Amino acid sequence: MREDINSTEFLSRVTAVVPEKRQMDFQKLGYYNFIHFGLNTFTKKEWGSGKVSPDVFTLADIDTDKWARELKNTGSTGVILTAKHHDGFCLFPSKYTDYTITATKYRNGKGDIVKQLADSCKKFDLKFGIYLSPWDRHESTYGTDAYNDFFCNQLRELCTNYGDIFCFWFDGACGEGENGKKQNYDWNRYFEIIRRLQPDAVITNCGPDVRWIGNEFGKPRKSEFSVVPKNLQDNLKIAEMSQQKEGATVMLKAPSFTDKSLGEREQLAGQELCWYPAEMNIPVTYFGWFWRPLFEIFFTRSVRNLENCFYNSVGSNATLLVNVPPNDKGELPQKFINRLVKARKRIERRFISKAEIIGITQNKNDFVVKIKPQTVKTIVLSEDITKSQRIEEFSIIANGKTVYSGTAVGFKKICILKRSVKNCSKLIIRMDKCRLQPYIKDIHIY
Repeated sequence: MREDINSTEFLSRVTAVVPEKRQMDFQKLGYYNFIHFGLNTFTKKEWGSGKVSPDVFTLADIDTDKWARELKNTGSTGVILTAKHHDGFCLFPSKYTDYTITATKYRNGKGDIVKQLADSCKKFDLKFGIYLSPWDRHESTYGTDAYNDFFCNQLRELCTNYGDIFCFWFDGACGEGENGKKQNYDWNRYFEIIRRLQPDAVITNCGPDVRWIGNEFGKPRKSEFSVVPKNLQDNLKIAEMSQQKEGATVMLKAPSFTDKSLGEREQLAGQELCWYPAEMNIPVTYFGWFWRPLFEIFFTRSVRNLENCFYNSVGSNATLLVNVPPNDKGELPQKFINRLVKARKRIERRFISKAEIIGITQNKNDFVVKIKPQTVKTIVLSEDITKSQRIEEFSIIANGKTVYSGTAVGFKKICILKRSVKNCSKLIIRMDKCRLQPYIKDIHIY
């Protein structure tokens, strides 16, 4: 029998789903960065074959302190490094392969870029995370049971040699190896190692903690819900939607992730549920993850686009992961950094003039906010997500007129008014549709 989606029983079941502490801590980070770097940087390829000589990595040293300092200046809270991409080349001295940074002239064969960046992140108060590709186009055991042992050994190295890791980022790419076979990834075994050795780390994308928003264009849903059907955590399905060959379009392969709505009441009925918040991941260029000269010259995102991506993610109940790839000199291109800094400053200006709240009263599903009279342009709402995500539709009323209508709130909703309200002294935030009673954690007015 189909559940009654308006019944107290159904809504109680939905609102019983709440986040783990690691998920709440992760959402607080807001905006953070990817760094795609490796042999592909020098060959100007998105994907390496696993056959390229390590000699193409020509740098003798890199200033990762500068990376961390510059990303910190963009407002970043953390960095995720491609410790190993699909080509199998490791930026750390893994004991289980000779296809690593130690096979290059980097620091006379004694380098470890993962450690360098981990130390730099700690120095500049940034979280440090790791991308480790399960697909390895160099390793001879790929496509056999022995490869899962190989991968777990590398995962243990990364979990134990580099301090606290805030995130392990897995994609589901699973192409053929040298033997013509694809790998059956032992995800549960990978997850067990991380949970045991890095219990505070979230496992993202191909993982149970944080999900892909559904595109790499910076396009949000109208409503981003964190309570979703548990079958979205099925890693086989996630892998199926992942890019399996270079240059392929992956945006429309998984209706479960790319649907315009996800987590609406109708989609939750009869389903086992989980807390699975969204991450928006974008390159700082309009496409491409590893650095290429033409991408830097012609296709860097505009400041306005980067600003809007922030509002569409951090301001709409998701986090924002922006890839900033170093060039073949081992530097973060200044054009990328400058535009991210300008976007940060534009965002900060929006929140400079904060209204003095005189009092907040609740009358059923209306929250009446009295403020010292001023012009109002932006309202920021946050639900108490320890009691789940409940608001489905809301409106903001000022001077007797509805000035904003929205849907999901969740961890944070940034409401930008089309027209500012002058001499405003009172706002009514009306919960028009809610899963049982609403719980508001914060209201800020600017």
